[in-house]
Amino acid sequence: MSTGITPPPAPSQPPVGESQKKPLWKKKRFIIPAAIIVFFIIVGACSGGNRQSSTTVDSAPTSTAAPTPADAASQPPTEQPPAEQPPAANEPNGTPAQLQALAAAKGYLSSGIGFSQASLTAQLTSSFGNKFAQADAEWAVANSGADWNDQALKAAKGYLTSGIGFSEASLTKQLTSSAGNQFTPEQAAYAVANSGADWNEQAVRAAKGYMDSGMGFSRERLIDQLTSPFGNQFTPEQAEYAATQVGL
Repeated sequence: MSTGITPPPAPSQPPVGESQKKPLWKKKRFIIPAAIIVFFIIVGACSGGNRQSSTTVDSAPTSTAAPTPADAASQPPTEQPPAEQPPAANEPNGTPAQLQALAAAKGYLSSGIGFSQASLTAQLTSSFGNKFAQADAEWAVANSGADWNDQALKAAKGYLTSGIGFSEASLTKQLTSSAGNQFTPEQAAYAVANSGADWNEQAVRAAKGYMDSGMGFSRERLIDQLTSPFGNQFTPEQAEYAATQVGL
């Protein structure tokens, strides 16, 4: 029996097989690969930024600023080239014989004995000495560079320390004698004045020499000997001082 009521239409069903068809972006097979692609994009962006930063640092210009004083002080000192030595003084030009004579002359002058120009020439030419020719000896003496005043002073001091006892006059005579040192009067005077001698002490030394000779001297005789122009030529005051000092 019909009631006159139309039943509601049944809900439409999708066609068989269409229930499996979903939009591509909703499928799991699409979602998973997309996530992976996004991940690699992010990683690539980060690594690209790092490369750019690294390239910027590497390309920074190298500093060429001058070293500070502290840096310079810490550096080892720069080795300096050796200083050039001044050229040696030129020796006089001479023959082999002259140069040999010059060497001998310089040896005598440095001995400390004290040679005058005349006595050195005599020594170089003597048959008991070096036997140089006169001309060679004279050339050597002239080129020796000797200070004759200094040589006279050396000779004077040698006599004063001998213990014999020289007065001012007898020392001057010995220095100028042709049988002695043959210095000039001026050279001898310089030597005596600069010898620093104690003439009283020299008189005592001479007096002791006479007293020890065994000849026997009285006070008067000793004073005569010490003051004689043929003896020691001390002054009377120096001779009396010496006689007293030796006990006469």
